[in-house]
Amino acid sequence: MERGFEVAVITVGKKDLLKLAAVELSDEELENAVSSLGMVVEKAEGGDLSIDITPNRPDMLSAEGLGRAISAFVEEKTGLRTYKVKESGIEVYVDKSVKRVRPFIAAAVARNVKLDDALVKSLAGLQEKLHDTVGRKRRKVAIGFTDLEKLKPPFTYKAVGPSESPFVPLEQKEAWTPERILKELPKGKAYGYILEGRKRYPLITDSAGNVVALPPIITAETAKIGPETKSVFIDVTGTSQRAIWECLSIICCALADRGAEIQSVWVNDGKRYATPDLSPEESAVPLRRIDGLLGRRFDAEEAKELLERMGYGVEMDEKKAKLHVKIPPYRTDVMHEVDLIEDVAVAFGYMNFAPTLPDFPSTGVPSASEERDNAVREILVGFGFNEVLARYITNRRDNFTKPGIGEHPAIHIKNPLTENATMFRSWCLPSLLEILGLNKDQKMPQRIFEVGDVALLEGGKAVEKKKLAAAICDAKASFSEMKSLVGAVLAEMGMKCEFAELDSHPTFIPGRAVEILRDGKPVGVFGEVHPQALANFGIEQPVAALEMELP
Repeated sequence: MERGFEVAVITVGKKDLLKLAAVELSDEELENAVSSLGMVVEKAEGGDLSIDITPNRPDMLSAEGLGRAISAFVEEKTGLRTYKVKESGIEVYVDKSVKRVRPFIAAAVARNVKLDDALVKSLAGLQEKLHDTVGRKRRKVAIGFTDLEKLKPPFTYKAVGPSESPFVPLEQKEAWTPERILKELPKGKAYGYILEGRKRYPLITDSAGNVVALPPIITAETAKIGPETKSVFIDVTGTSQRAIWECLSIICCALADRGAEIQSVWVNDGKRYATPDLSPEESAVPLRRIDGLLGRRFDAEEAKELLERMGYGVEMDEKKAKLHVKIPPYRTDVMHEVDLIEDVAVAFGYMNFAPTLPDFPSTGVPSASEERDNAVREILVGFGFNEVLARYITNRRDNFTKPGIGEHPAIHIKNPLTENATMFRSWCLPSLLEILGLNKDQKMPQRIFEVGDVALLEGGKAVEKKKLAAAICDAKASFSEMKSLVGAVLAEMGMKCEFAELDSHPTFIPGRAVEILRDGKPVGVFGEVHPQALANFGIEQPVAALEMELP
């Protein structure tokens, strides 16, 4: 079952952000720095900034991470930041019973924590955004914060039955069983789908048998953190060991930037290892590789300074014409030398690259299909329509559920980055309805179209097809208006088609939709969109729509 994906927009206090960055910047200078790093200031209001963080930089989903990046970029504190990790002596034992439920756990301790308003707000926001992005709405990663002084280490991570180990969940006054939490508690109902079909549920307990948390749902009331908390126990559970380690590193670095002392925890799951590991990773980048990808010659000193402005530690090897780069633990997005080269470009500034022409002559000629598509576009523009470009990658909710149709064979992404982008769209009309829903407050009528690709499974093979989709949103939009448009478009394209009455189509009003046939085969549909589909997309005016496969 799919759940919506929340856009990674964080809200930070400008004063707190500049304090963490240790710089004084005007509003314009701050916005320019954020923009140069690839982020967008969505709104500045009352001393707060709302900033859209790109999915590839989870380390910047908090004021601490963003401040750290700005500080290096404006050359206040460049180079590698190092983080010390002391041993806590605390251990987490992983029971075999949890392996088939939610197999991985990592943990850490943050001591000397000062839980002021700024840190509480930032920590809660970072937890939420990591859940929504890297954590896939807690399915892949879930994070818990508890007061270590209220607990008795060592800890055990195990699986229990639905009625076993009742405890008082956060903000409650009586003990609940895990089964009841999933069925009745708001957090349980919101995230219980993650444990759906499981006969046992994951649980973290201390040596006294007290429940610490029921991941990925909720922590225990008896262990909640508050203003008096000085030592925080951080647990991260999930289905990907790499992902939980990365999230733990990001959280620990953020707490360390606030002055907390980070301590490791031993995890014993048959092998015994300590988490987190905040030591930098190392990579080497040949200068010729930088020059080749960016199309500009950078000498070793210049490339070194640019990488240091992105927070890396760099040593030059001039004999071998390469840079040895130390990657900070919070930069979990860096997986290849290309990622480092991209940061060279970011620090240099994309607008500072001089445009160049290729050093070979070439002449481009439109393909027959592109000429056809352009002709179709000219026809629709001539009829007063505006072209839109919609997302090729979508999700079950938008492709099937909102339009009201049943699922049919489609191409799904095996390991999607977000729950908002899990499959290739199988038809274009939902994309137009989504755009109309987002623009419902704009002037009517709205007449939009798209000549776009869809991907289908036919005979077990992936097939890409080009389609024309059009929609009219207006109080007077009707079947007759769309029929006239379709007839005129077909005539302009020189296509001979027939219309056949549709028995039913869930996206359209019964009796107000027809099928388009070419050589006796269905190639499209048009009609008036069903009110339920309109409501699902947030559209408040009638819509007449068309979708047709191009020859």
